[in-house]
Amino acid sequence: MKIACIDMEGVLIPEMWPHIADFTGIQSLAITTREEPDYVQLVAKRISILNENRLGIADIEYMISKLAPLPGAIEFLKQLQKHYRIVLVSDAFQEMLLPLWHTLGQPELRCHRLICKANGQIRQARFSRAQGKHEVIEEFAAMGARTLAVGDAFNDLSMLRKATQGYLFRPSAETQQAAPDLRIALSYQDILDGIMLEHGSALSVN
Repeated sequence: MKIACIDMEGVLIPEMWPHIADFTGIQSLAITTREEPDYVQLVAKRISILNENRLGIADIEYMISKLAPLPGAIEFLKQLQKHYRIVLVSDAFQEMLLPLWHTLGQPELRCHRLICKANGQIRQARFSRAQGKHEVIEEFAAMGARTLAVGDAFNDLSMLRKATQGYLFRPSAETQQAAPDLRIALSYQDILDGIMLEHGSALSVN
């Protein structure tokens, strides 16, 4: 069994919160896990800022609906599916991801949930993992699976290190400095080329 655990934001889709920051003009929403590795603290700050500005889940969904997957992302997943079961492993929230998830072909999705009030105000986050994305890798490893993992930020590092084959995708300088042990991929093709060496067959996003 071969399973590919792929991060979404920064790998398959644009970072959503910088987009929301640009859309609303609230630049404090632009900080991501590339800059703030404590994700629970980061989410609490975001929810507080949204509530202070009277922005609810419907507003967020509308803003995200204006985004599209990164160029080549859909074809990349199609190529991976030739050899792997695809699992999208995201620290984002299902309520925000659904439009883009449908566009990506609706692979299996492991993410968090938002708890909202009746008026759409976001009350709190409900996290699906206690420690990090590596829990998903450990689950599959216990089943005897070989795993490929791709991510771009601090919150992906434990997942990449636990995987059979891990790639740090177009990382920031800060993230790359924190993970000199990991392989860097600057394009989807870099990842497919690495897979080709294992499977002996060419894969291409072109």
